[in-house]
Amino acid sequence: MDRDNFLLLVTRVLSGNDEAGEKEMLHQMVSEQKDLSLLYEQYRRYWESGKSNAGTDVEAALARTWNRIETEEETEEIVSMPRRSRRIWWAAAAAVLVLFLAGWWLFSPQRDAGIQMVEAYNPKGVRSHIVLPDGSKVWLSADSRLRYPAVFAEGKRDIHLQGEAFFDVAPNPSRPFEVHLQSGSVRVLGTSFNIKSYDEDALITTSVATGKVAFVGDDATVSNELTTGRKAVYNKGTKKLELLNTDPLLDKGWIDGTLVFRSENLESVALTLERYFGKKIVFLDNKPRTFRFTGTFLNRSQTDILHYLSKTKPFSFTVSDSAILIGR
Repeated sequence: MDRDNFLLLVTRVLSGNDEAGEKEMLHQMVSEQKDLSLLYEQYRRYWESGKSNAGTDVEAALARTWNRIETEEETEEIVSMPRRSRRIWWAAAAAVLVLFLAGWWLFSPQRDAGIQMVEAYNPKGVRSHIVLPDGSKVWLSADSRLRYPAVFAEGKRDIHLQGEAFFDVAPNPSRPFEVHLQSGSVRVLGTSFNIKSYDEDALITTSVATGKVAFVGDDATVSNELTTGRKAVYNKGTKKLELLNTDPLLDKGWIDGTLVFRSENLESVALTLERYFGKKIVFLDNKPRTFRFTGTFLNRSQTDILHYLSKTKPFSFTVSDSAILIGR
């Protein structure tokens, strides 16, 4: 297991979000590998010491913790790590620690017109699961932000999404559920559906797994009721709405590690991979941007996917510490 995945496992255990057998696996690893044992003890100590004073500012709390670790490393040989590796470790730890929403440190209380709001944010490469105050479940994708009230008001359940998420909404006909987007909104009573609405994307897509929803554009364009196996695609620029057939299992496949591309150009594919895995992709040549690909990838790495795509259309890529560079 590499260092990043080890930190992910440690965070699950420390936050109480570990799955069956993971605690035992962690204990076995730290008992058998001295370097991991030292890293675990260091990480656990600062996790515990940070709980009492970190507050709700996750990045500031992490920075304080990291600064304390860096300071101690000057006089204490705990874990030997080159400075470049420590920067990678810090980036991984920062991403890992915002993954779990059950912990005290992720929820960021805010006030919106007198209503206490909670904001959850996943950076690139991180996905998470949230249970809303009414029991509705949300799978929040990478590079995505969700805002919702700590307690839903009478007669309505309004939340705000930037990015992508899959929703399994608890039925309650007396309290409609509405997801507000940058352009438009999605209204439901009780159903499960996927929304993809990134600010920088030209399209907003909504697909239904169960039940019915209606998409409402920011110009009041309203779709017919979308039912299972139907998708609404809204163009924010032209304000046009297109209704299509779809496979809801593929639309929400990202939850389980499945990435699906349907006649997408490489520029769009690269943006999805960058969001999902967290590593920046840079084009050194414009020609490959327009190459189109169709494919389904289950639990493949970022470089695996690019390798398979490069066998279909001629482009090259180079992996560095900070980015993936794509050329001819």
